[in-house]
Amino acid sequence: MTKGNLEQIVADGEGLFLEFKHRLPDSERVAREVTALANTNGGYLLIGVTDDGNLSGVKDPEEEMYALNHALEKYCTPEIALKSEYIKVSRTRTVVVIKIPLSPIRPHYVRDLSTHRRSVFVRYRDMCIAASREARKLMRRSPETENVLIELGEKERLLLHLLEQVGRVSVYSFAQHAKIHPGRASRIIIRMTRAGILLHHIDLNEDYFTAGEALRPNSCK
Repeated sequence: MTKGNLEQIVADGEGLFLEFKHRLPDSERVAREVTALANTNGGYLLIGVTDDGNLSGVKDPEEEMYALNHALEKYCTPEIALKSEYIKVSRTRTVVVIKIPLSPIRPHYVRDLSTHRRSVFVRYRDMCIAASREARKLMRRSPETENVLIELGEKERLLLHLLEQVGRVSVYSFAQHAKIHPGRASRIIIRMTRAGILLHHIDLNEDYFTAGEALRPNSCK
């Protein structure tokens, strides 16, 4: 990557695939940021870029990389495969570019060292947020690599009718509409998502689901 390429990437601002850091934050926070990208769609972590997109750079990129690797080793499991490169932006300053692919071994967890609990984070717009139960479960298997067959019973048909009416459903809106426990609603939605009938969307307040490839008009052509 050249400095010109970097400037083009930064010009778009922070978002789903891009996180700026003036300097590396505390270890647990950066672990959350990196795992969120790996768990969602992949992307870039740029160290030495301010929130407003200024290429301020860092004096010692090796020190930043050492701190990053130490943070991931301390807090993250399983290990995340990263690629890094250094882009000179002035005579004494360098931006560290960390490329984080969408991980094939999701979910990646962040350990709380005091409680030993593990949390999963995902990317929503330019934020790192806790993953929903459905997001965590859907990470463990990829719909593209499974041959999922599903029988459409009464509740499944009710969900499709609700989707046709309002365009999107959540676990709780479906549970209320179908008069079933949210846990059962979640299991039905997960099965239908893995079958390609529904499409999962991460949201800040409540994840939601829309029509998947199997329901789209021309999907069999």
